Amino acid sequence: MFTRRNALALGLAVPGLAGLAACGPNASGGSGGGGGEGSAATLRLAWWGNPTRDENTQNVVEAYKEVDDAVTINPEPGEWSGYWDKLATQTAGGDFPDIVQMDEKYLAEYGGRGALLDLAGAGLNTEDFVPGSVEVGELPDVGLAAINAGLNSFAFLLNPVVFEEAGVDIPDDTTWTWDDLIDTAVAISENTEDGTFGMTQMGTQQGLFQVYVRQAGQDQYKDGAAGFDIETATGWYEWTKKIQDSGAGPDASIAVEDAAKAIDQSLFATGKAAITVAWSNQVVAHDGLVPEGVVVLRPPSMTGSAADAQLWYKASMYWAVSAKTADPEAAVAFVDYLVNSPDAGAILSVERGVPGNLTVREAIVPDLDEANKKAVDFLESIESELGDAPEITPQGGGQFEDILTRAGEEMLFGTLTPAEAGQRVLDDLTAALG
Repeated sequence: MFTRRNALALGLAVPGLAGLAACGPNASGGSGGGGGEGSAATLRLAWWGNPTRDENTQNVVEAYKEVDDAVTINPEPGEWSGYWDKLATQTAGGDFPDIVQMDEKYLAEYGGRGALLDLAGAGLNTEDFVPGSVEVGELPDVGLAAINAGLNSFAFLLNPVVFEEAGVDIPDDTTWTWDDLIDTAVAISENTEDGTFGMTQMGTQQGLFQVYVRQAGQDQYKDGAAGFDIETATGWYEWTKKIQDSGAGPDASIAVEDAAKAIDQSLFATGKAAITVAWSNQVVAHDGLVPEGVVVLRPPSMTGSAADAQLWYKASMYWAVSAKTADPEAAVAFVDYLVNSPDAGAILSVERGVPGNLTVREAIVPDLDEANKKAVDFLESIESELGDAPEITPQGGGQFEDILTRAGEEMLFGTLTPAEAGQRVLDDLTAALG
């Protein structure tokens, strides 16, 4: 089931990833005939997704036949929950697909073990990509390990109907602070019926945690280790506790239950919470669940200035090519089509995120519906305010979402103090990275 938590999560831990070491010089990767342009090739394409993504991807595979009918592409769709286990098993067995949809969380895991091809070295054209969006796929010892399939950033979503019912004005997202967010949510909770809250519990959301620590002058990772200190982590959990204690958001039991619900049954979707958080490529899914559509805002800042919000362009997901593919030329050519062709862009739309290729983006925006345009407009509105791109998640960092959630939930239930939760999350992340 696609829940609010796993929609926000960047992923789950990857059991058995040590098996990637098996992807050595003699490992075979994918299938193909080799031989260059015009020759027959068979490629395996793996991705995780949902019915809409599955349909779009199947359609773009069909469309590619008009580009190169000598290439056969065998689709391997999957669901997030089992995708990484399967990919790790395939890699350990020397059966890595030729082209894979990759997440930032695991990019260093696979790239660091020699599983991914340097796309720049293989000739992928990235000239039309927005500045700063190509680098988010680079690894020091690999090169361009993956190219973004779409861009997003962390956003706040508001239900304007609940705001109106509470008689509360929608905040100015260029000036609001973390305290302003709490105050706004408290006012909504107090002016609506019992069981309706100003905001969801956001203290276990990794994306928002990273926004918070970046605004504190730190980051999630630095030089392959935790990039934040105990004081900042404690401050985060103090803010998390304030959501609960002030009545701005639900108590621990309701919050945990909400995170486990399907998105369409969540507090936000059912009009029981006025404010929630999401990555911008999830705007469309939420917009369709709110009668008057969502309002998309920047996260708050510590200084009250959007210029200090420290947002960044995140690859919503990537395309990567196996370093052991039998036909790298054919595989890279297909990836080139996926990210550089306006025809492919028209089929894929912005479901995987807003295209990083500006030519593709310009070509498809006029035909987007209102919900999809909200995602594009948000990304373009923050472009001049972006901070530096964060360090790629190091090996072992894929466990951080679970680490943050466990410590946060124990703190909300009163088992840990904010300071103890901050120490726990730092210790557990350090152990995972070690």
